[in-house]
Amino acid sequence: MNRRDYWSPETNPETGEKFARVLEYFHTAHNGSADIDSMIDSPYGEECARRMQLRFKYEHDAMGEAAMEYYRACGLKKEMYDGDDYYARWVILTPLEMETEEGRKKKYPIVFYNHGGGNSIECEEFSLGFAELAGRDKFMVAYLQNTNWENFERVLDFIGRKYPLDRERVYLCGYSQGGYQVTSTYFRIPQKLTAVGPCGNDIYREYDNFNVPYTPEEIQNLKDALVPLMQVVGVCEASSFVPVNDWKPRKDWGRECSGETYLDDRRDDSKDPTRIHGGRRRFSDMPVPPEGEDKHEWMIRRLNMRMDTLNCEPRDAKTCISYQNTPEDELHHVLGFYGDKEEIAWHYGYKYYTLNIWNRDSINAFRYVAVENNPHWPPVLMAELLWDFFRQFRRDSGTGRIVEEEYCYNRD
Repeated sequence: MNRRDYWSPETNPETGEKFARVLEYFHTAHNGSADIDSMIDSPYGEECARRMQLRFKYEHDAMGEAAMEYYRACGLKKEMYDGDDYYARWVILTPLEMETEEGRKKKYPIVFYNHGGGNSIECEEFSLGFAELAGRDKFMVAYLQNTNWENFERVLDFIGRKYPLDRERVYLCGYSQGGYQVTSTYFRIPQKLTAVGPCGNDIYREYDNFNVPYTPEEIQNLKDALVPLMQVVGVCEASSFVPVNDWKPRKDWGRECSGETYLDDRRDDSKDPTRIHGGRRRFSDMPVPPEGEDKHEWMIRRLNMRMDTLNCEPRDAKTCISYQNTPEDELHHVLGFYGDKEEIAWHYGYKYYTLNIWNRDSINAFRYVAVENNPHWPPVLMAELLWDFFRQFRRDSGTGRIVEEEYCYNRD
């Protein structure tokens, strides 16, 4: 099967209808600048298709024997809790070595991933790549259907009682709505987190998924705790998250077009606890520049609000805004701001524009990655990039402070 054959029922009778549904979504979920046809016909699109093929293979029977065998092959065990209540259910993946005598002597990190929109857990758990990483590096992974911060805290505390959890290494990430739920959680309980990855989101939002503003006390608490943060976005997302020195309104998709290929019969959006019911939007409002305010300066102020929560030096607005006129300076022109360490990395033939910023305590507190030609969809290698960032950090149980060190999964 060549690269394009995945995406059509005619050339892919087994899963082509699902690929076609996702492809239709890709064509609506960008800001007008993406070349989706070239994407699916590239090495990047081929890897994207390979990961989706895993999803399509298992999502309809995610607790079935074939899915369990897939996880065992990764070196993992899968369990589901509250399986009879759609919105209360959650999944945990644990290393098989945890069942051994030696494994029981160790403590294991955990990565929570928040699904996007109203998606079912099954829509994302197989295609992200966390399973392969968790089996290799021996950490736990959890997926919650209800991603509200109170439920996250409840599940985290349960895992801490039942499993050999390394409480110094608790990481939380998510894409789109799941990313905003990450933000809500780290504003409310930052001391319980080690590092976060709110991906597919704008650079800063001062209110949660229900439009409830974060209080001055919550903002100060977050600053005091310090939670290193990484964002991965597509260069062509519908909401134009890059360049960060500019603002454009979210593209009007014109119609609802979902990339979901699996819907649980129990799903009822009117009961979804993560949604706004009766408001203008299902989720929180998009920030917009106040009337009469320069949108470029407004955006840099928002970037610097992010820098402030991480104890990083603010970015110079004049320098950042000047990058709009320097296309020859490719990385800064694409990202719209500068860092302390920067690179353009290539993965599957696509550019990953990357910068890092260290804070005043010499912690690599912020990493930003924008992926060439990617629409509003978790980019290929997002999980690998997040884990590479996360595993640098632990929150020392004695001092409560973030410590930067190489991750060793043999910790006992």
